[in-house]
Amino acid sequence: MAERIFTLDDLTGVRSVCGCLACNLGAVFAEHLTAQRTGYPGPVTTLGHRGPAPGTTAVPHFLAVRLGGGLVDVVVWEEMRPHQLAAWLPDREARARVPLLASRIPRLVRIRQAIRAGRFIPSGPAGAALSTAGRYPSFRFLVEHWPTLTKEFTP
Repeated sequence: MAERIFTLDDLTGVRSVCGCLACNLGAVFAEHLTAQRTGYPGPVTTLGHRGPAPGTTAVPHFLAVRLGGGLVDVVVWEEMRPHQLAAWLPDREARARVPLLASRIPRLVRIRQAIRAGRFIPSGPAGAALSTAGRYPSFRFLVEHWPTLTKEFTP
């Protein structure tokens, strides 16, 4: 899969005052991420390969961005404190999987793309949740249903 390099100005169609990627991510995605996290506002950062700050968990969010005629999966990282993580993902077992799955982004993106393309449809509760949530599973969906997804998905 080819990688396309783009700026957030390209995605939003506006010219930013500050060229800092972290500032742009915060301005562009903060409302989206806050809505996903039951009202706990927090910093949106570009963690890259750096680990999260002490006392926080690095949580990736997958966004599908339309570029030309196709969709590109973009990963935006957010650092969550324990109470924020618990509010966003109440199930303790699922929360325990977050750091492990955050390190497996390429596999998760492949699963997400296969679901989106209709090449993979999970069974049981994961399939039922997917049918009501749409065909663009979030990182949260993947974490919640990981035991089923990892057993059933074959690339």
